Amino acid sequence: MPDALLTELLNFGALGVFAAFLAWQHLAQQRRMDGLVESFQAQLREIDSGYERRIEVMRERYDAVIETTRERCREEKAAIEAQRDDLQKQLVESLNG
Repeated sequence: MPDALLTELLNFGALGVFAAFLAWQHLAQQRRMDGLVESFQAQLREIDSGYERRIEVMRERYDAVIETTRERCREEKAAIEAQRDDLQKQLVESLNG
């Protein structure tokens, strides 16, 4: 605080000292709150980056499961089509024979 302001506050006696205390307390609380906000924001950034990593891992696993399932379906479809073709040939041969 500037010296003139401090002198004026002290001239008011106990009330001036109390006003100076309140000003000091406000400034100290503001610094503390700024520190807490910065700490909180840093924690949020850390949580957010961890969340993004977990989501990416889940996506990779999900894509792998889907691709495995699709491949299995393609294989089963090919096997069923081959079996159908064989049955059609057998039916045609039995009708012609």
